Amino acid sequence: MNENKSLRNRSSVRVFKVLLIVVGLTYAVGFGLSLFSFPQIWGPLFHPERLSMLITNLSLFLNSVLTCLLYLLIIYQLFRLLGLINKGDPFNQESPKRIRRIAYYTFGMAAINAVLDSVRTIATHGFPFPSFWPSLTNFLVRGTQTALFGIGILIIAFVLEVGVQLQQDQNLTV
Repeated sequence: MNENKSLRNRSSVRVFKVLLIVVGLTYAVGFGLSLFSFPQIWGPLFHPERLSMLITNLSLFLNSVLTCLLYLLIIYQLFRLLGLINKGDPFNQESPKRIRRIAYYTFGMAAINAVLDSVRTIATHGFPFPSFWPSLTNFLVRGTQTALFGIGILIIAFVLEVGVQLQQDQNLTV
């Protein structure tokens, strides 16, 4: 019975690994397309009156490239976590570290989006722009959502770290 449960868990891990590979390839294609669009960004450079267009395009490009890189790093960390689960050792010292890295990558995405969205909005509308308060509210709501998501992941890492400590204490007492 226990062996059957172990085989079922391993097949679930395989399914998750396949899903992560598909999502990773999707983001890799997105990253490649972002790099492919790079030469198109510099078109407004030769028209000084369109500096705001250059800044907007550059911020969109950096946002997509940096966000894709962070997503790929998150997928890599998840893939490594699934490897630990597949080995039958989810309460390893590495698990909380990997989950903590995922939280830091999430905070990084929030910071990148916040800075580049602000730059893009100021370049497009100037400062102070007419829709400042609605834009600021939208910015704060999206930033808060991403920050809360990162905090939730950090809490999961902390709980898992406590679980690892309990597992180690139990192994020492037996």
